[in-house]
Amino acid sequence: MRGEMATRADGTTGPRPAGCPHPARPAPGDHGLGWNRTMGLFRSFGARAAEPKTGEPPARAHPATTPLPVLTSLRFFAAFYVLVFHYDRFFFPDAPRHTVILLGHTGVTFFFVLSGFILAYTYHAVDFGDRLVRRRYLWARVSRVYPAFLLSLAISLPWFVAWVLKTEPPLKWLIASGAVLAPLGLHAWVPGAACSLNCASWSISVEAFFYLLFPLLLPLVLRRPAEYALAALGLWAVFGAFCTLLWSRYAPGVSLIEPEPAGTMAVLLAQGIKYNPLLRLPEFIAGLVLFAGWRRMRRPASEAQAATARGRAGPFLAAAALAALVLVVIEPYVPSPLMHNGLTVVAWAPLILAGADLRGGVLASAPLVFLGRISFALYLLHMPAYAVVNTLDRTLHGAISGVSPWLAAGAATALSLAAASLVHLAVEEPARRVLLRRGLQAMLPALPSGSTQAALHPPESAGER
Repeated sequence: MRGEMATRADGTTGPRPAGCPHPARPAPGDHGLGWNRTMGLFRSFGARAAEPKTGEPPARAHPATTPLPVLTSLRFFAAFYVLVFHYDRFFFPDAPRHTVILLGHTGVTFFFVLSGFILAYTYHAVDFGDRLVRRRYLWARVSRVYPAFLLSLAISLPWFVAWVLKTEPPLKWLIASGAVLAPLGLHAWVPGAACSLNCASWSISVEAFFYLLFPLLLPLVLRRPAEYALAALGLWAVFGAFCTLLWSRYAPGVSLIEPEPAGTMAVLLAQGIKYNPLLRLPEFIAGLVLFAGWRRMRRPASEAQAATARGRAGPFLAAAALAALVLVVIEPYVPSPLMHNGLTVVAWAPLILAGADLRGGVLASAPLVFLGRISFALYLLHMPAYAVVNTLDRTLHGAISGVSPWLAAGAATALSLAAASLVHLAVEEPARRVLLRRGLQAMLPALPSGSTQAALHPPESAGER
């Protein structure tokens, strides 16, 4: 997404979506008081979000796994990359674009690949042939995603209504259908509705499709990862070629990211290419294959093996950096459907492998892990935060952006981070615990309370979206 353009609710036209020690940390046994207080603050946030209240049974939905804190931290950087991509277009519409920022939309590809990797990491030893296991898995997904997702839709409703009222048919009715389709997680399947009620939520609709397929795909990929790697590559190539031909035929010379100037047909075709869940499936399968390969390389059972695993992180990071550099160079020459829908896996995959092998360092620090935990809410709320700041600025006759667009962008970013922290701590995690406890207990009504509690497995696996 180079910064998708749309008629906003306020009547304006603008973009919309889509193991080394910490250098400042004292030596073990010699922590300074300030450091301890800072770390304690972030740890208390994490504990408050993850631990049930006294008297509540543990709300666990899957087998216990070893945390992957670096992957959790990387989630924040991916979400923030998407935020920077959108805010660059929103607040600096006339500024020249750097390719690094133009590729910010590919943070969503990172999430799709990471989703496949972490789900496989969490559930690879689970028997999905058991109907109860499948039900528990699906309920865990609902409990994880829906509280923050539905809240973001509710917050976006006023701007959505205003947008529908200002839009002409037939696009008007397609956009309006998002009011029904989005809460059901189906809006990504319908161009027009896909980017309607909180545009960023289209990826949650895509993830819902992945969640349904996951119990079927996981055992197949784990048995024959090489074959499914080729299958994912083949699917991606076929989908990419088809979409490229379609786009060049019906919207020649038009930006896939900014199709609005070319009219309604281009808008709907662009949304069909960018947001259709089936077209994004190769990215999710890539995550499953990535886990299968990583699983064969790792599981360090000794200090020597752990050191070997950490040693692999360096080459993986180098590969990710090299791939990213190549992508930046070739971006102007690559068909947009290929770049938008998965080509950047070549950079994200080695980064995920590096993050999975690392257990310490700055990226495993409590503050960054906390930011990673709020990344889901940050991703969902950065568009509503922009709408709030933009509406306030217009109400004040440009009093914010008139001073500097950087002030407006900074205000929206600060609001996004504050709202994400609040929603994660006060809504996302508490609601998740309640839903897990009640839902999973209802699935096991015949077991005694002690057995029921034992069957309610752990909080979120580190790295999970």
